[in-house]
Amino acid sequence: MGSAAKCLAVLKLVLVERLVYRLNFFLQVLSGVLTSIIIVALWMAVYRGNSVSSLGGYAMPEMITYLLGGGLINTFILTTAENNETSQTIADGTLSGLLVQPFSPYWVWFFRDMGTKLFLFLLGLAGYGMVFLFFRDFLIFPGSPARWMLFAIAVALGVLLQFLLFESLSLLAFWIENTYGIRFTMRVILEVTGGAIIPLSFFPSVLQAFFFALPFPYLIYLPMTIYLGKTPADEVVGAFVRMGFWIAGLAVINGVLWRRGVRRYVAMGD
Repeated sequence: MGSAAKCLAVLKLVLVERLVYRLNFFLQVLSGVLTSIIIVALWMAVYRGNSVSSLGGYAMPEMITYLLGGGLINTFILTTAENNETSQTIADGTLSGLLVQPFSPYWVWFFRDMGTKLFLFLLGLAGYGMVFLFFRDFLIFPGSPARWMLFAIAVALGVLLQFLLFESLSLLAFWIENTYGIRFTMRVILEVTGGAIIPLSFFPSVLQAFFFALPFPYLIYLPMTIYLGKTPADEVVGAFVRMGFWIAGLAVINGVLWRRGVRRYVAMGD
């Protein structure tokens, strides 16, 4: 069985597993949809209550588009998958069975995470379709295929960056008993500094500079500003280069943690 076939088998297995818990995922989609409607309604009230056409450089249609697009990325691609399977597998000793398989456990976790993200994105997209339809008069769409392509590249790089970030925290399970607290804290930080709650342009310039010294703005804020045309084309290239450095650096960290962790891994059986 070739490597590509193994990867596809893992992805297929993830999709089958997720379909078993249809009610849970339906409720998750419903929760995300209702949250988005409430947030958008609040911002519409702010715009209309202040009788302004723009806030923080965003007209009301731009803000609604940003919130809905950023909410879809955040809820159904990024924060739904925190690599808890990695830390659980290490903690309960089931990693032992994976280590004797003809496929690295690390790549099993990677493709399972990608499969989870794909499933939740498609499910979330279906749920958000109702919201998009409801707010269709306020939505903005890119005016060129090039901007769509840059947006897709930014989201894809953000997905990889998010996996490597949370996987490095999950791999700490080789040394500490429970990584949930660390991963939960990172999730909260991601939502604030990544632009999931409000665009980062609303923050003071000092905080913006601090946020952009971190990898988080590249996960939500950058893709949505590319989508809305608020990031010039020449700056997009530089942003992708910086994302590449973060991805390369985190990949090295993941490799080091994995190799050193496996060397010290011990599992007790009955």
